[in-house]
Amino acid sequence: MKAVIDPSAALKWQFKDEEASEATFRLLKDFVQGKIELITATLFSYEILSALNVAINRGRISEAIGQKALTYLTSLGIEEEIFDNLIETIFKIARKHHLSAYDSAYIALAEKEECNLYTGDKKLFNAAKVHLPRVKWIGNYQISQMFDSGKIPKNHQE
Repeated sequence: MKAVIDPSAALKWQFKDEEASEATFRLLKDFVQGKIELITATLFSYEILSALNVAINRGRISEAIGQKALTYLTSLGIEEEIFDNLIETIFKIARKHHLSAYDSAYIALAEKEECNLYTGDKKLFNAAKVHLPRVKWIGNYQISQMFDSGKIPKNHQE
């Protein structure tokens, strides 16, 4: 199983006080155990860097913690996909759904890869959930529970 992840979901691995942290850590565990393949847009590392910089500037985390988080998040092996060939699609999604180009890049990648996008951005999820069903709230992530209960998705059965 493959899924796109955006920075708002991945950052929850570093900010333990965030909403939906249990499901977020379940996704991380499943990724590390090879139960799910995570991909993202090449914007990912830059958005992670920006968010950590803001967190440091606001005193939410120390610079040392920010550096460790940056190293950790960028070393996980989440495949960053070039999305140059999706620029027109990104523009259309952004215009049609009144979303940022950044958010639209992750959505366009999920559409191209025919998989879900997991986001930790409630505003994005609420704006997209009706017309863009591939956009999923990270708090609803459940695949490890399916494996643990024996309800393995068909694409994981041998």
